[in-house]
Amino acid sequence: MNNVRKVAVHHRTAEGQSIIDESFAAETLILLVVNGSSLTSLLGSPEDAKELAVGHLLTQHGLGPQHIASIDVSERDGAVNVDIATKEEHDLTERTGVVTTSCGACDQSELNELVKGTPVVTNPSLLFELEAVIEMLHAMRDQQTGFHLTGGMHAAGLYAGDVSSLVVMEDIGRHNAVDKAYGAWFSQSTERPNVLLLSGRCGWDIVAKAAAMDTPIIASFGAASSLAVETARSSNMTLITFVKGDKAVIIGPVEGRFHRKH
Repeated sequence: MNNVRKVAVHHRTAEGQSIIDESFAAETLILLVVNGSSLTSLLGSPEDAKELAVGHLLTQHGLGPQHIASIDVSERDGAVNVDIATKEEHDLTERTGVVTTSCGACDQSELNELVKGTPVVTNPSLLFELEAVIEMLHAMRDQQTGFHLTGGMHAAGLYAGDVSSLVVMEDIGRHNAVDKAYGAWFSQSTERPNVLLLSGRCGWDIVAKAAAMDTPIIASFGAASSLAVETARSSNMTLITFVKGDKAVIIGPVEGRFHRKH
């Protein structure tokens, strides 16, 4: 189960055309089954399916590693099957159909409810240097192995406040990368991460996941959507978006988040 597939393609340049093996980001069906019952079907990259399952349960259902008895990952007919057993029975609602955005918005009839229903995050326990957060974005980019090989994978990173704590995960889906990052983080730590890093844009779905995990800061290379901005402000979250060079768009609280510049 590898995130990269080699495919023979026609390669055209100014000098002519040839057949070469090109690297593509793998995309497959990932089936999450909890206590023998189907929970959801996702399209995503096959690697790190265990971390994806843990993160999905965390961000979408509020169940952490402490609730999980076992996780078994297998491959069948080209799909990845993740069988999860919990220590106790939980009333989890099955999501039918294949989830391609994992945003949850398709179940909402009013945009207002998406904003008001998103949790309010608590302030971080330390102040950050804005430049340091942007540096961490670039540090994450250096670890995007799949993207460098294929150009077709997103990354999400988490850290608490120092470079050594950085966790980076990749997936063909933005939301999956975020779930994998949270799954990897909380599988090895009980300390909450203060910053979520994104290789692409920041939409409402990502803000909702971060808010559910009480992450107060999101930094992204891409821009934020209007609904993400509205929700972040309502949820006491700071967005550092559209990072390019030494420029960035900052939305939400600055006081109590970053050191003052005199």
